Amino acid sequence: MTVARAEPAIRAWPLLAVLGAGLFLVAVDATVLHVALPDLVRQLRPGAAAQVWIVAIYPLTAAPLLLPFGTLGDRYGRRRILVAGYVVFGIASLACALAPNVPALLAARAVLGCGGAMIMPVTMSLLRELFPEQRHRRTAIAVCSGIAGSGSVFGPVLGGVLVETWGWRATFLLNPPVILAAVVLALRWLPRTPPGRRSWDALSAGLAAGGVLGIAFAVGQPRSEGALWILGLAAGVAGCVLIGLFLRRQRRTDPPLLDLTLFRLPGVPGAVGGVLLVMSTLVGLGLLFAQYLQVVLGLSPTAAASRLLLVLGASAVGSVVAPALLGRFGNARVRTAGFVVGAVSLTVPAAGSAALTSPGLLGIGLAGLGLGMALALTSSTDTLLSATPAEQAGGAAAVEKTGYELGAGFGTTLFGSLAAAVYAGHLVVPSGVPDSVRQLASAGPAQAETVATGLTPSVADELLAAARAACTAGLQVSAAVACGLFVLAAAVSGLSSGAPRR
Repeated sequence: MTVARAEPAIRAWPLLAVLGAGLFLVAVDATVLHVALPDLVRQLRPGAAAQVWIVAIYPLTAAPLLLPFGTLGDRYGRRRILVAGYVVFGIASLACALAPNVPALLAARAVLGCGGAMIMPVTMSLLRELFPEQRHRRTAIAVCSGIAGSGSVFGPVLGGVLVETWGWRATFLLNPPVILAAVVLALRWLPRTPPGRRSWDALSAGLAAGGVLGIAFAVGQPRSEGALWILGLAAGVAGCVLIGLFLRRQRRTDPPLLDLTLFRLPGVPGAVGGVLLVMSTLVGLGLLFAQYLQVVLGLSPTAAASRLLLVLGASAVGSVVAPALLGRFGNARVRTAGFVVGAVSLTVPAAGSAALTSPGLLGIGLAGLGLGMALALTSSTDTLLSATPAEQAGGAAAVEKTGYELGAGFGTTLFGSLAAAVYAGHLVVPSGVPDSVRQLASAGPAQAETVATGLTPSVADELLAAARAACTAGLQVSAAVACGLFVLAAAVSGLSSGAPRR
């Protein structure tokens, strides 16, 4: 008997609020440092590579653990794993807020990712139980997808307000009280789920976690230099080998940890790719936009974050209209439409400074991006969660959230590294500037602002102008690359849009 049959239908919607609160915080913490990063840089002074990893280590730690924790919830009870995840997440948030240096912050952010990995797949798989009817489930999925996407966008908004008032450490102090309330309400309201009858294969879980971690580390390298490049290549090769062993074991084990027939179902591969692309662009470009608005346009953290509210509002609209569109046109067509809207919207930042400095054009671009991503993300999630029975929903949710977290991590590192390379290539440092200052200024626009305070006014103005121009070029090239990826995704998704609707 499923939880949804045991509980009155009216109880499922209040439970959705409890689940959404935890999911929102997990999503917020993927991007909350985007606006807070300049303040963090001024206090802890991390290098260029460390800055990328401070943001990226959270999703790249969560990604390898999603499948193990998602299937563990299927086997031993989802409420138990969810509450444990809340506790880990709350403690790690306090550790981040109190971190005295960069290594301590990196370690705390990694533990935070572990807590997030326990929360996300269990939350989404519970939707499969609480809402067995497809019509209600699509609405619940749209709400949670909107919460996840909106949380990623709201992170910089919240970060901007908190940084301007109390500093970057305050971005983590909001989590513990909300998490405490979520634990109390989950224990009181969320029904116990009976342990599953399927065995849990610890070896398969270890192979999957190790493989995803190796690939995530390889792709997530912010710099491809020297020993780090060799280490990243070795990690990538090892990760591919472990994933190969995992796939081989799934074909021979009965029952498998993850039923690979899921990926042969119509629309599932496209749904996984859609989640990966949407989150890569949303998180990766979100960091670059937050930096551009503060460094180039000179906006305060709060003002910069308020510009990003357009993405949040459009994403909320997309989540509201998505269930009706899915019912009428099917998942593949809605996902394709989302990719097309996203591609058109990305032409605004790809056009360069003329479009970026126009509030109207930039607003249209940000709003269109939020709408397109909401449509693509909701349709992709519905495809994956509808593809499996309720007792295997944790595995399907883990696949969706692995794409979510890998996309967030890869987007941060890949777009961040691309923008950093373009920035360094376009930066023209004034003559006569000391080599130490030149190296720091080449690390990023925030560092250029910091070192400019020690130069003469005329040289400082020249350096800042060069840094702003180089920062704009980095955002422009990154947006153009993302636009091309969305065009390609729309073309591939369009080929499957004639398949039977789910």
